[in-house]
Amino acid sequence: MDARQKVQAVLKSEDSAYQIQKLTNVNSSIIIRLRNHTRSVDNLSLGTVEKLERYFDYHVKNENQNMPSSAQLSHFRHRLINLLQELYQLQQAKSEAVDALPDEKAMTAAIEQLFNDVIANKLELEHLETLYSSLLSNHEELTGEAK
Repeated sequence: MDARQKVQAVLKSEDSAYQIQKLTNVNSSIIIRLRNHTRSVDNLSLGTVEKLERYFDYHVKNENQNMPSSAQLSHFRHRLINLLQELYQLQQAKSEAVDALPDEKAMTAAIEQLFNDVIANKLELEHLETLYSSLLSNHEELTGEAK
């Protein structure tokens, strides 16, 4: 599936423009204009296309694979996607810097693979969510904070 087909699949999904914006940082007005055919996919920046492709890869494509299985897991997965995207973008900027260390590109590739493996693996995702929930509960008990 090429980039154009992935973007089109995101646009045809039942996800709201707001939900897509929240997970990709692509302005919802862009999504709405694309859906209304008042803006062309051909006029999107490469960065926007890449964000929408990642959204397809880690959200739309997996909708038919019975994943995630709960609202809590879905919320956790979306937060994890956002954090991993930020980490990847920061690492990519480091690897493209003039004074980049020799292993920066390898680290960027490792983060990308982690992103692909964890988000697509339901069992791994459930394990991480369980660990996250447990640590959050422990923190709340120690600090007396409410959920």
